[in-house]
Amino acid sequence: MGFLKVSEPLLAGNEKKYLCQAIDEGELSGHGRFVQRFEEAFAKWSGNDYAVAVANGTAALETAIWALDLDEDISIPTGTIISCYIAALRAGTEVSMRDNVPISDWNKDIMRCHLFGKFDYSVGRNIVDDCSQYWVPFRVSEAGCYSLYANKLIAAGDGGVIVTNRKYVYDRARYYRNLCQGEERFVHKDLGYNFRMSNMQAAVALAQLEQIDRFTEIKQRNRDLYLEHLAGRIKTHFNVPVPWMYLIESEFDAGVVVTAMRQKGVECRRFFYPLHKQPCIKVKKEKFAVAENLWKHAFYLPSGLNLTEKDIARVCKTLRQVLRAI
Repeated sequence: MGFLKVSEPLLAGNEKKYLCQAIDEGELSGHGRFVQRFEEAFAKWSGNDYAVAVANGTAALETAIWALDLDEDISIPTGTIISCYIAALRAGTEVSMRDNVPISDWNKDIMRCHLFGKFDYSVGRNIVDDCSQYWVPFRVSEAGCYSLYANKLIAAGDGGVIVTNRKYVYDRARYYRNLCQGEERFVHKDLGYNFRMSNMQAAVALAQLEQIDRFTEIKQRNRDLYLEHLAGRIKTHFNVPVPWMYLIESEFDAGVVVTAMRQKGVECRRFFYPLHKQPCIKVKKEKFAVAENLWKHAFYLPSGLNLTEKDIARVCKTLRQVLRAI
């Protein structure tokens, strides 16, 4: 039967062709032409005026926060990946946490994390959109950040993108990703980081972006197949326009279910461990019921672009067997 991984990228376009072009032309660093081509194409796809390519999704978040000149408190949902918290701290802001529910009329800077393809309609003063799991184009308020990690809809191994419609933010983001280097080389007016995306990454990313409509259709097809095959007391969290992973919730301990599924050859992953409970984060130990419940009961099923209908039927059959045994 073979082991079903939780996610695998689909490399079926011009990835090898563009990568070989970059190598043949000797353009490997962040100054090659594929970087500019990818940025222009991504801005057009996303529906925004500007795009800045960086090394990874965490770098995108940090760069966006710095570019927006946010130096006060920023609110982040506690049930999300720790990269969001790290990026905010490194950009020089204080961080407060909120539960994984939309908030309205919030008079502070916020990070909206559009988790598992569900749009977060929270309202804040300045908004940084974490779109790493949300792949429906929309025009951002201040800045939106994408990840190109291997399990994202388009993948370059790693990489990130910031989109914005403000020239000021665009210029500062490009400045920050290049060590805040001024007009004269090796003269740095501020402390930035080497967050440039390499030309080789951009070559793969551009080839992936060219296939995004096809990838979207696959995700939607697999969404419908999972909804058809899943049965029993399962709560689904992926009936959204473009799912990232197929997140579900059961009445049982997610850790127990994930372990049992793996033993039967199907890899699943738990929801994110809440930030306010992370041992490395020293905050007041509050209760955030939604995030804590998702960690306890939610997990996601195999979600790669190579899945077949037979694979999905197998996943659902195995899940039924595991839940009955528990």
